[in-house]
Amino acid sequence: MAFRHGVAASAVLAAASLFFSSPAWAKKFTFDTEPVTQGRVFVNDQFVGVAPVTVDLKVFSGRVMKARAEKEGALGLWTTEFTKDQKQTVMIRLEEDEAIKQTVISEVANRWQTIDPTATGGPGKNIDEGEAWKKIVSIVTDNFREIEQLDRASFYLRSAWKVRRFTYSVIRSRLIIKRGVTTQLTFKVELESQIVRFTDSRRALEVVRDDWFAETPRVFPADRDTIQILRDQF
Repeated sequence: MAFRHGVAASAVLAAASLFFSSPAWAKKFTFDTEPVTQGRVFVNDQFVGVAPVTVDLKVFSGRVMKARAEKEGALGLWTTEFTKDQKQTVMIRLEEDEAIKQTVISEVANRWQTIDPTATGGPGKNIDEGEAWKKIVSIVTDNFREIEQLDRASFYLRSAWKVRRFTYSVIRSRLIIKRGVTTQLTFKVELESQIVRFTDSRRALEVVRDDWFAETPRVFPADRDTIQILRDQF
């Protein structure tokens, strides 16, 4: 008997849900992006076109819809909410990405690169480690002025983080050099490049915790060129 009452109660609730569910309307909505124009518009994560775009959507009373935008070289970190009662164009925030404008994608980002001074002179090439170390330090400090760790005995160098702040992001990079395990002098170089993004521009001016950063394949040209100079000199 209890089972029958449970089934009956479920049936009543289902019927009530259908009876009182919100009706749906088909309505035209126009979407646009600013200040960056012609963004790719997504409504509830479904692509609907390139702004400005007008589409027919089925919306329910009381339900909030979400729109966002994307475009290469721009930041689409913000979501715009709207309902069936929206009467004006749905404007979606799309900001210029200053960090992308000033960086390039590079294979040297966050990967160890091996530099072998004997590669051009052959296995018998004589390398003065003391002179090589001086040259390495000179090249690195031309770009990375602050050095966090410097140890000639172990042939190890690590620059301090170089931090660049933009309106909605912070990028930091540093260079690490360590000796290879070969008999002849070889050394490895890694350019660490990390980024964190914010939707509130004020946060980019504050202290950023280490665990907020994530690796990025983008680097600043001057940082990338430092590794190329090391290659050229050795």
